[in-house]
Amino acid sequence: MTTFTDRATLRPALWLARNARTAGVGAAFAAFLTLALRTRPPDDLLEALVVIVPALQAGFFAFIAAVAAEDRDAQASATTLRDIVLWFGASFIVIWLLVVFTRVSIDAYVRFGVPPMIGHTV
Repeated sequence: MTTFTDRATLRPALWLARNARTAGVGAAFAAFLTLALRTRPPDDLLEALVVIVPALQAGFFAFIAAVAAEDRDAQASATTLRDIVLWFGASFIVIWLLVVFTRVSIDAYVRFGVPPMIGHTV
């Protein structure tokens, strides 16, 4: 049995072949947060959390699904790249949709006259 820290048996290509779905989800999560926080920088912590928390929620469940779907006996092949791209794209879209839905629901909550939960109402 090998461990992740055992440098003698650590082969990144083999790890990537066996964990292509997980790598795709992780790359999508990192790419989304980088893109979202750089293109529309938050003014305060609350605005940052409106992006980070839904992204963490979607990323967590995508990660669990990816781990459950992994093939531990896979060898590096063309399907590895396909799995990375498919899981990256699907995870990125789900994370993006959840963040947009969260922002829209907060805006609608405030727009229809209900005060925000954070601020002077506390």
